[in-house]
Amino acid sequence: MNSPKLTPEAGLEKIDEILPIRSLHAPFRDWSAWGGHLNSWKATTALANSLPQADHITMHPPGSKLANMIQNRWFEKAYDLPLLLDAKGRIQFSLENMPWVEGSPFARDPLEKLMDQCRDKNVGLTFDVCHMGVSGRDVLHAIDKVPDELLYNVHYSDAVGYTEHLTPGVGNLPLEDFLHRLGKRGYDRYITLELEPAAFPDDVEGTIRILSDLRETIQAQLEQGKRDTKYAARIP
Repeated sequence: MNSPKLTPEAGLEKIDEILPIRSLHAPFRDWSAWGGHLNSWKATTALANSLPQADHITMHPPGSKLANMIQNRWFEKAYDLPLLLDAKGRIQFSLENMPWVEGSPFARDPLEKLMDQCRDKNVGLTFDVCHMGVSGRDVLHAIDKVPDELLYNVHYSDAVGYTEHLTPGVGNLPLEDFLHRLGKRGYDRYITLELEPAAFPDDVEGTIRILSDLRETIQAQLEQGKRDTKYAARIP
């Protein structure tokens, strides 16, 4: 959701007929264009309410800079975001983990803090695997810490060093093992491919081919994880 001008209209409805819009990402910059952070989330929710198959919205937690903290005091007080944002019953929300700078070794784990925040706001978690990787975290250990009931969405891409949102296989994250783990736990919610524009060729056919190949690979690795679990369950 990158512009306040993106509202329910005939053109968007035609797109939805061709490729159903199921999940949205709320804005995370240029708050003044929306009339404030809260209004940008409400506009995203209104758009999701209007789309017949949309049932999920990912949101970045408000920033920790002083200016953001002053503007977003409403977020600290909110305890039920779906109610506050006027969501229809089918719409679920999730907060995304952002890249974290390592703090004091005695400080609380940011992932644990974020999960507590999700519970407090009555929302789930969008697990961004490349954000976790560029934060220097073991993505396999991190995903194991997220309980099934909190995991609503996975932002899927590769990373190397501090370079994010690379095509899977270009970076050094253990993405195949990551998908196997999701498959083993029976994960059946969203996996969102989130790549930088440079990952795609200029021609439509090439882009379709890359997306089709990635979708088939993701599906196959999830299914392999499910088969491994079934096989292990049969071993006496």
